[in-house]
Amino acid sequence: MKNYKRIGDYIRLVDNRNKDLAVTNLLGINITKNFMPSVANTSESDLSKYKIIQKGQFAYSAMQVGRDETIRLALYAEETPAIISPAYLVIEVNDENEFLPEYMMMWFQRPESDRYGWFISDSSVRASLEWERFKEIQIPIPDIKVQEAIVTIYHTLETRKRINEQLKNTIKPLCPVLMKGVVESMETKEFV
Repeated sequence: MKNYKRIGDYIRLVDNRNKDLAVTNLLGINITKNFMPSVANTSESDLSKYKIIQKGQFAYSAMQVGRDETIRLALYAEETPAIISPAYLVIEVNDENEFLPEYMMMWFQRPESDRYGWFISDSSVRASLEWERFKEIQIPIPDIKVQEAIVTIYHTLETRKRINEQLKNTIKPLCPVLMKGVVESMETKEFV
């Protein structure tokens, strides 16, 4: 693992609270590592204690990694800040000239990363992967130009998948019509 590096050397915690209640968009993280509108009942919650997350930062839930068999980590990509539960950690990359947040997120979207997180989580009831242990995870961190190229390829493939899905959804309703035309054409030829 000579090319692998300790992730804790490239990231840090951020703890900006919503003290003035300026941010109202409350989000959570789902098991697929995406942000979603929070389902929590906050009617009696003090939202000034909630954490602000900005574009390029990660939200991380150390709890239930073992139970869910996933490292619940999501990269925030919106321009407008949001707030998240004080139970989450907010993480940011120390220097984006050395380590791209998108590259890090790509690494943690892999099923292998989730299995490893499950394996190293503690054996508590919540099966957590605490911050100190998370920082010890080692991943390959190539030169920044290589990271940029990998991220570009990844985005290109994701775009291609979305386009293919859209094409499939566009073509799918046409198939019965086309098949009806083929069947009618074949029936006409039999009687000629």
